[in-house]
Amino acid sequence: MKKTTLLAVQLALALNLAACSKKDDAAAAAPAAPAAAATPSLADLQNPEAMNKAVAATLPKGDPATPLAAYRKIDSGHQVMFMYYALSNMPAPYEEIAQTYSDEYRRTSDSFKQRDILKALQPRIDGEIAGAKTGRYVIVDQQDSRLLQRYDFEKKAFAINDFSDDRYTFFNDNSQYTLATTNAADFSLLKVSDEAKAREIEGYLSAYKPLRLETYAYVQDADPSKRRIKLQVMKVRLLDARGTVLAEM
Repeated sequence: MKKTTLLAVQLALALNLAACSKKDDAAAAAPAAPAAAATPSLADLQNPEAMNKAVAATLPKGDPATPLAAYRKIDSGHQVMFMYYALSNMPAPYEEIAQTYSDEYRRTSDSFKQRDILKALQPRIDGEIAGAKTGRYVIVDQQDSRLLQRYDFEKKAFAINDFSDDRYTFFNDNSQYTLATTNAADFSLLKVSDEAKAREIEGYLSAYKPLRLETYAYVQDADPSKRRIKLQVMKVRLLDARGTVLAEM
């Protein structure tokens, strides 16, 4: 967790305690106020899950009105890497990036050739990082026959497997940089109240046919301790192998 973020949470806690004390002194004279947004308690400071939620609440939020056409697909760890340096504002380690990003740089042991390749790559790396700063609406695509659990008739929903904030995603071409979510719990159940549509999806599951899950998300922050990008889930769509949308939320 970033030190500045932790200090911000602790400051919010201190201000909240002061406000509570002030309210107690004037409780007899003032009417009850509407409930405010939850602020961490002293016990929460010892609870990692509570602290993660408190930190997530301080992160920038995406605009739900953003059109789907504005989202760009993320299908490479290199894209995650560029996003990481765009958001972390840390100096880009060009040699390390080139070692992962360029086969030509990685294959040669000639230091002069490596220097020439790095010189040619640097403007492109800078451009990719600059582009990642403005392209913060992204799509992460998964394809599997086991994306969902079987239909829950009481909840009228399909639970999405492995859709939680303690999971992370990586890509094989560059697994050093990963993606994680801050609000996946809000999207863990894919509601399908229409019985005909639920039957259709259940048919895919029982036949082990591949399904696609598109997660639309907003890039919120970079976690330097894990080289991880934090995403706010904005929308989820389930599609069949032909690209037909079966359900969304």
